[in-house]
Amino acid sequence: MDAKNNFLVLDQCREGSEYNDFVGKFYHFPGKYLKLLSALVIEFVYYEPKRNGKGEYYGYGKIKKPPFKDQREEGFYFVEISDFKPFSNPVPFDTEEGPRETAPHYNPQDAVRRIPEKDLDEICLDGGIQLNFKSDAHLIKVLGEQLIASEKVGILELIKNAYDAQASYCRVRIEKIEGLHIIDESMYEFNEYDGPVIVVEDDGVGMTKEVIEVGWLRPASTLKTNVKEQIKRERQKALDSGTLGTYDSLTKQLKKESKTRIPLGEKGVGRFASHRLGKNLIINTKIKELDYEYVLKIDWDKFDCISNATVDLSSIGVSLTRQKITRDYGIKGSGTQMIIFGGRDGFHWDKTALEELNLSILRLNSPNPHPGTKKEFFRAYLECPQYTDLPDSLISEEFEPVFSFDGLVTEEGILDYTLKFKPPQPAVPMPEEVIKDNNFDLKKIESPKWKAVLSDKFRKPKCGAFFMHLDVWYRKPPWIDGPNQDLMLDYLYHFGGISVFRDGINIFPAEWGAQIDWLDLANRHIKKGKHMSYYNMIGNIELDQTNNLNLIDKTDREGLIKNDAYNDFINLTKAVILLVEIHFQGKRDSYYSLTKDIIRDPKKLRAFVKQNETLVNNIKNNYPIEEDPHGILAEMGEPSERKEKLINLELSLKNLGDSLKLINQQKELLTEQAGFGLAIAVSIHEIAKITSNFYYGITEALKKKPFNEEKMKEIVESSASLNSELKRLSPLRAIKSEKKVKFKLFDALEYVLDIYKNKLEQANIMAEIEDTDDFFIYARYGQIVQIFSNLFDNSLYWLDTEDESMEKIIRIKFDSKYRTLLFTDSGSGIHNAILPYLFEPGYSLKIPPSGLGLYICKHYMQSMKGDIYRTSSKNRLPEMKGAQFTLDFEKVPAEKEEVN
Repeated sequence: MDAKNNFLVLDQCREGSEYNDFVGKFYHFPGKYLKLLSALVIEFVYYEPKRNGKGEYYGYGKIKKPPFKDQREEGFYFVEISDFKPFSNPVPFDTEEGPRETAPHYNPQDAVRRIPEKDLDEICLDGGIQLNFKSDAHLIKVLGEQLIASEKVGILELIKNAYDAQASYCRVRIEKIEGLHIIDESMYEFNEYDGPVIVVEDDGVGMTKEVIEVGWLRPASTLKTNVKEQIKRERQKALDSGTLGTYDSLTKQLKKESKTRIPLGEKGVGRFASHRLGKNLIINTKIKELDYEYVLKIDWDKFDCISNATVDLSSIGVSLTRQKITRDYGIKGSGTQMIIFGGRDGFHWDKTALEELNLSILRLNSPNPHPGTKKEFFRAYLECPQYTDLPDSLISEEFEPVFSFDGLVTEEGILDYTLKFKPPQPAVPMPEEVIKDNNFDLKKIESPKWKAVLSDKFRKPKCGAFFMHLDVWYRKPPWIDGPNQDLMLDYLYHFGGISVFRDGINIFPAEWGAQIDWLDLANRHIKKGKHMSYYNMIGNIELDQTNNLNLIDKTDREGLIKNDAYNDFINLTKAVILLVEIHFQGKRDSYYSLTKDIIRDPKKLRAFVKQNETLVNNIKNNYPIEEDPHGILAEMGEPSERKEKLINLELSLKNLGDSLKLINQQKELLTEQAGFGLAIAVSIHEIAKITSNFYYGITEALKKKPFNEEKMKEIVESSASLNSELKRLSPLRAIKSEKKVKFKLFDALEYVLDIYKNKLEQANIMAEIEDTDDFFIYARYGQIVQIFSNLFDNSLYWLDTEDESMEKIIRIKFDSKYRTLLFTDSGSGIHNAILPYLFEPGYSLKIPPSGLGLYICKHYMQSMKGDIYRTSSKNRLPEMKGAQFTLDFEKVPAEKEEVN
C-alpha cells in the first residue's frame, strides 16, 4: 500500500442496494461524503453492512479520478472505481479478539469512513485478495532491445512474420543512411521520414482490426501458438491411440486452413524488434476484402519514459486509422508494410552491417530442402539505394563439394543416407564414389545415452524426425582452388557449420552454432587436427513443425531451448557427423598415399638404407674408383678423395640404419604403451565404479544391524568384479620385457573368459567355444591376453547396443589344422563406413572414439608373424550375423626356434 494514499471503507450491498451502484465500476454516494472521496488517491475495502447483508468485507479497489455529479439525482455523485480485486474468502466484521473497526474512525452510521492502513492491509490478506500480473510500459523496451539479440536478428524476425502471414515475398529496404554514398533525394522512396528508414514489406494476408488489437498489440499473444498447441495435443493423442494416419490428415487440414504454413513464431514478441530498429513505426496493412488500408502509428519513446511512477502498458494509447491504398498489392490484394524510422543510439548502419544482413537474408531459405517435401515459394531480399552492389548469390555455390551427404533420421533415430564423394578432376586422381546405407541405428554410436532407466531397451528420441544435408570440403588445394579460393575459405571460416531450418526457413544460422560450439566440433578439432570442424562444412537440418514440436526457439531467437529433445537432437546430429568424418579422414589418407611418394614405416626405410649400404660397400670394394669408367662418382671430387668419401657415406648410411632401428623400436614401444593405456583406461573406469559401490555397500552394511544378507551378497560380487579387473591388468605389467613362452592358445582364452565372466553375465551375453581343437604357440602371453581382451571389449560394446530381445552370443572356434581361431558375435556386423579402415589407427564409430583396439591387435599378431583379418565369406560361421575375425597363427611358431 502507498503511505501517501487515503484509506477508506465503503459500505456497499452486493444485492438490492438503494443506490445506482455498479460493484467494482462506480460508487454512488450523497454529497456529505464528497470531501472524503475527493482526497485522491484512495484505497478502500468494500463492506456489506449487517443490516442489509452478511456483515463482511468482500473486495478491494482504488479511486484515482475526482467524483462527478449525478445529473439525474440532485445532491448525489459518482466516483469511478479502478483496480477492483475481489476477495477469495469474505472477511467477517467480528473476530474472536473483537470487531475489526473501532473508534475513533468507526461509526456504523457512516457509509464512508476512514480505516488505518494496517487494518486495511490485514483485511485484504485475510480475505485472500486476488492479485493480477500487470505489464509496465517499459516491457516494450525489454522485448525489443533485450530479447532481440541484434539489429540483424530483429530484421530476420520481421521477415519470419511475413512468412507466417503466407507471403510469397518480403522486401527489406534501408535508405537514408548517414555516412554511406550520397545519392539524389529522388532515389529515396521514403524521403519524408527521418533516417535511417527501414521498410519491411510483404504480400501476405494482412491484418484485420481484430488481429491488430488482440494480436499485434498484445505481447506474447497466443494467436500463433494456439495452432501449435493443438498440433501437440493431437499428435500425443494419435501416438497413444496408434492413429498417426488421422493425425497426418489433421495437420494437412491445418496447413490448408492457414494457407499451407504453420506459423514459425512461438513467443509472440518478434514484432517488437521494430522497437530496436527505430524510434517510430508506421504499419500500413490491407486485407483483400477491404478497399483501404489500416494505419497504425506508434511513437516508441512514449513507452521508454523513465519516472518514479509506474506506467501501465495499457495506459498508453496508439492511433489506428484508415487511408486510401498507397501501393500496389498485386494479385493477392493484401499485405503489410512496416516503416521504421528515426534510428537508435548505439547502432549505425554501414557497408559491413549491410553485407552481413544481406548474407543472412540470402541464407534464410533452405538451399537443400527435404526431397520428399514440396518447396514453398518465399523470397526475401534486401535493397539499399546507397549500396547497389549487394551480391544476390553465395560464394559457396561456385565450389562443388568434395562430399555431399543426404540423410533422413526417423523418429526412432534410424538413418537412411546417401554419401557422394566427388573429387575435383583432374587435380585429384581418385574415382567418384556413391555410398548408400539404410536402417543404421544412430543410437548405437553412443548407446549409454539412449538406454532407458532400469532397462536395456533403447528409448525413443524426443526430438522427432529430421532431414540433414551436408556439403564438406578439404581446405587446401587442389580440393579448393581457383581465383576465388580465398573468398571461399573466408566464407567457410565465418559461416561454415550446420544451419537449422524450420519449414524451410533458417531459424538457427550455422555461424551461431559455430560460435557456441554446439556440436563440440571445435573442441574435438583442437584436440586432434584430423577431425572435421565447422569450417569444413556447410549443412542444413530440416525440421517440420508437425514432427519436431519439442524443439523450441529460445526467447532471444539465437538457438533452441536446451531441453531433453534438444539434447537428443544434438546427439543424433553428432552421430551423423562422426559417420561422415570416417570417410572424410579415409579419403584424405588415401589421397596422401597416392600422391605423396613417402615411406613412413621405419622398418621399410631401414631395409632401403641397408640396400644402399650394401651398394656403397660393393662400389668401394669392386669398382675402379680412381678410373671411374662410367662416371658415377664424378660428383665426389678428385679421384684421391673418392675412397674416403665412400667410407664416410657408408658410415652415414650405417648410422641412419641404426637411427631407424631405434625409431622403429620407439614406435613399437608406443604401440605397446597405447595398448596398455587402452586396457588401463577401461579397467580404471570399471575399478572406480566397483570401489565406489564397494565402499558405499560396506558403509551401509555397517550401519545396519543385523547385517543385510542381500547387501552382503552385493559386496561379495563387487569384490569379485574388482578381482577380475586386477587380474586383467596383471599380464600387461610389462608386455615389451615379457619373454616368449610356449603355451596353449586355449589357456590364454580361458584366462580372459574368466576376467570377463561378470561383464558377460551382466550384459546377458553367452560366450561359446566351438571345437576346442587347441594348439600350442610360442609367443608373449600378455600380448595374446590383450588381443582377446580388445576383441571381447568390441563385441561387448556393440552387442550392448542391440535390442534386448535379441540373443547375444560370442562364439569362438579353433582350427588346429590351419592354426586359426575364429572370433565371432551375433550383432549387426561392422558398418560399411568402417570397413576400408578397419585396422587403421584412429577410425571408430564409438563415442568417445579411440580407433586403436584392432590396430593394436594387428600389431601384436604381426609382431609374432601372425595376422588378423575379417573372416572370408566361405569361412564365416553362417549362423553368426555379426563381426567375424580370423586370428591366423599359421606362421607363429609352436616351439622355441633353435638358433644355429
